[in-house]
Amino acid sequence: MTYDNTHLVSDYIRYVKAVQRHLRYEAHALRFAQALEIRVKIGLSNRCHTEHPDGPVMTVQPWHWGNSDIVRHETAHVLLWWSGLEAEIIEEYGEELGWKVVENLCNFTISFLKITQPMLDSAVLRYGQDAKVVRHLQKIARATPQQALLRTVYDDPNGLCAGFMTSGKYIQEVAQCNWSLPFGWLDRVPEPALWFPDEAKVSFARINSNATLGMCWG
Repeated sequence: MTYDNTHLVSDYIRYVKAVQRHLRYEAHALRFAQALEIRVKIGLSNRCHTEHPDGPVMTVQPWHWGNSDIVRHETAHVLLWWSGLEAEIIEEYGEELGWKVVENLCNFTISFLKITQPMLDSAVLRYGQDAKVVRHLQKIARATPQQALLRTVYDDPNGLCAGFMTSGKYIQEVAQCNWSLPFGWLDRVPEPALWFPDEAKVSFARINSNATLGMCWG
């Protein structure tokens, strides 16, 4: 894999997708880790030893054993290490900032390991380019709205897509892929629809009585 920090996330997305494809899109967190021959053990803390001489070893607390996001997060650490990007990140950004970047990438990867490509493709086939895709993914994958939003927006690193979530009159979450929203995180936006021109391809879906999801495609 060639390394360029301007394409860090897109390089890692492609790598993760290739691994998922190889494992036939296994969505169960523990089965996915075991298919990669990662040894998963019960322990007092959640951590991963990527450079163990006998192969990667993951330790998770008992209540996170199984199909959990903690297992997905620790698996993401192994994938990032295997890809070669972890070493490049630490070299590029230094120990302190570099490990923060690593942790953010592993948290980001949870949505991809939880919501597989067939799930997303099926939702888009059913609803088209519509915010209902995100709501559907949330339900079938038992994902959070934020996870479903991130998975949808960043599916194609070369695509044009953006999304946001509101909390009351404020923007709670934003995700942008080659597309800039007219507002940012924590901005006060009582009527998001009014910020877009009439020709913009924007759709909305209600999450609950206090939150709305918006999606934009180019």
